[in-house]
Amino acid sequence: PPGKLVDVGGYRVNLYCVGEGSPTVVITGTEFSFDWALVQAPAAQFARVCTYDASGMAWSDPGPKLTCHARIAELHAALKNAGVEGPYVLAGLSMGAIVARLYASRYPEETAGMVIVDHAFLDVGAPVGAKPADAPNGDSPPVLIHQEPIRWTIEDNPNFGKLPVHARELHRWAMSLHPMRPTADAAQECLAGLEKTAYPLGTQPLAVISTVNHSPNYDKLQTELLALSRNSKQFVAEKSFHAVTIDQPEIIVTAIQEVVEAVRGHSTLAMDGAGKRAKAGSQ
Repeated sequence: PPGKLVDVGGYRVNLYCVGEGSPTVVITGTEFSFDWALVQAPAAQFARVCTYDASGMAWSDPGPKLTCHARIAELHAALKNAGVEGPYVLAGLSMGAIVARLYASRYPEETAGMVIVDHAFLDVGAPVGAKPADAPNGDSPPVLIHQEPIRWTIEDNPNFGKLPVHARELHRWAMSLHPMRPTADAAQECLAGLEKTAYPLGTQPLAVISTVNHSPNYDKLQTELLALSRNSKQFVAEKSFHAVTIDQPEIIVTAIQEVVEAVRGHSTLAMDGAGKRAKAGSQ
């Protein structure tokens, strides 16, 4: 592994840290560490950045069932046992963003700021099997009786080729091991945990990176996320559907840098706490 295997209580996980400076940026990912290659390397020019492979992923040993709370305990143990001192700027994509929020709720003294990248979003519309009202002519519109989850990885993204060759090879190798990937059920479980342990960030710097999802409920979620802190800022990745780490990694790097600088006391993200928008430029 490019990092080091750290014991987290009877098994080891791969933790990869590069760069220098405080605060340390911790990628609370549910993806492979090398999937963040286009973010970690440039961000390491101004901060220490750590990625990790959860148990059962890539080089990491198999571990317990990875509920969100198990992930938090695992990541916390890895950071402590590796001597990575906090407080941290937590950054996560999709379910990783939920992990970051739950980590902050469990360890608020270890959290200095946060970067949320396209937060996990489940919007299934009408409940399965729900009977809609009859139309005036007596006919009823179709009823949704089943939804098949879509299996998707960043290999399916046309921008997968932007990753360094070695990172692409590692991704294919890690996928060939058939790891347990995040599922909609797992995301729902994590979201339920958030509802029970909601943690406002106060004035801690928060960057929310949104994509071009046009669902009204998605926009509502972005507003709720920005309201987690009175020092928040929104970035919009206009050329990404979800995999911002390879579609527009530069916007994540910029968001991380602004949060790190705000933590260091060199700037603020939004003086009025309104959550200002910043669109990502084209690559």
